[in-house]
Amino acid sequence: MSHKYENTAPDAKQIRENFLSILTHTTSDPREHYDLAVCTKQNRTPIGNVSIKLNWEEIREWEIGWVLLPEYWKMGYATEAVKTLIGYAFSSLNAHRVVAYANAENLQSEKVMIRAGMIRDGILRETRFCNQQWCDEFIYSALEKEATLN
Repeated sequence: MSHKYENTAPDAKQIRENFLSILTHTTSDPREHYDLAVCTKQNRTPIGNVSIKLNWEEIREWEIGWVLLPEYWKMGYATEAVKTLIGYAFSSLNAHRVVAYANAENLQSEKVMIRAGMIRDGILRETRFCNQQWCDEFIYSALEKEATLN
């Protein structure tokens, strides 16, 4: 199975392996990876996840990512989760910079990054092979000094 902006959707074995990897990351000290469920406000049903991982220790850069079930797109869940995790990165993880990447055709993810207060750093040309072709990616970032202004 494939997704419009990714190569493939994970199968059950990959999901289990990813989960075990997440458990390993959550017990490391110092912790370098956080993977959290995104749930509905009404009944706390899990609808996706948001994660942040230490990307480049020397410059205190963390990378954020998210995925939601399609029926919950355009409802503000991703934006709220991303904003919250960016705030946590600056307040509790000593982050200087938080980055996010998205397929350049994924305009909804770009809107999430903008609404979360991130600024486009550029377009990375043909950095991901997806659906049998090379794809460009947006890179957006938020800086600690900008977060303290808001």
